[in-house]
Amino acid sequence: MNERRLIRFTILVFWTLFWGLSVVDKIIPDVRFLWVGKDFFALFIKFFASLGLKDPLFATTALAAVSALEALNFGLYLAALASFRHGDTTVTDRRFFRAILASMALFSLFSIGDQVFGDRFQLLEHGLFWIVLLASWIVFRHVPLGDRVIDLSPSSSSRWTLLAGLLLTGMTSFSIWQFSGDTYANGASPVQGVEVVEGIYKFDFPFLADKRVWEATVNTFKADHPELHVRYIYTGPSELNSKKKTHLLLYVFTEPQP
Repeated sequence: MNERRLIRFTILVFWTLFWGLSVVDKIIPDVRFLWVGKDFFALFIKFFASLGLKDPLFATTALAAVSALEALNFGLYLAALASFRHGDTTVTDRRFFRAILASMALFSLFSIGDQVFGDRFQLLEHGLFWIVLLASWIVFRHVPLGDRVIDLSPSSSSRWTLLAGLLLTGMTSFSIWQFSGDTYANGASPVQGVEVVEGIYKFDFPFLADKRVWEATVNTFKADHPELHVRYIYTGPSELNSKKKTHLLLYVFTEPQP
C-alpha cells in the first residue's frame, strides 16, 4: 500500500470507529463487563431541567434525534470505507466529503447546545472535534502525499521489538482482565456501611459502582435496620470523590423509629 492510500485508509477507519462506538455508547449507556457507558439520558434530563423543561419527553426526543444523526454519520463513513476498499477514488472522495460535512454540522449543533445549556467544557471539546474534522478532510483530499510504496513487513531487528511488545501487551491485558474479573462483581453488590458516629453510617462505594448499586445499598440498609429511620442521605463533596464513576462516599443519617 502506498503512502497516500495508507493515510487515507487510517483516517477512514478512525472516523468509522469513532461514530460506530458513539452509537454503541447510546445503546449501552451503563456499566458492563469491560465496558463503561455514559448515561446520556440522565445528562439530557439535567440539561433540559436547567432550562425549566422537566418533562422527560424533551430529553427523550433530543437523545433519539442525536442518536439517529450519529448513526447516519456512521453509515456515511462506512460507505466511504467500502468504496475505498473497492479502489473507487472518485466515489470515496464524494462519500467522505458528505460524511465530513455531516459530522461538522452535527458538532456545530452540539456546540450550539453547549452554549444554550452553559456547558463550556463540552463546548471546547466539540469545537476541537470540528477543527479536527476540517484537518482530516484537508489531509485526506488536498495535502500532497507521496506515492512511494510503504513496506510494512518487519525487519529482523523490528521482529524482536514486535515480539517484546506483544508479550508485554499480553501480560498487561491478562493482568487487567484478571483484575476486572475479580473486582467487577463488587461494582454490582450492595455496600455495607460503617457507623462512624452514632446514627451516621458511611458507605465507601467501589470502583464503577453506579446508581443501581446506590439504590440497592440504601434498600438493603433499610431492610437490615428496621429499627432505624433514614432521615437524610448525603454524598461526599467533589473533593472527597476522585473521579466520576470511580469512587463515591455516601453518608446516611438515621434516627430511631418513633
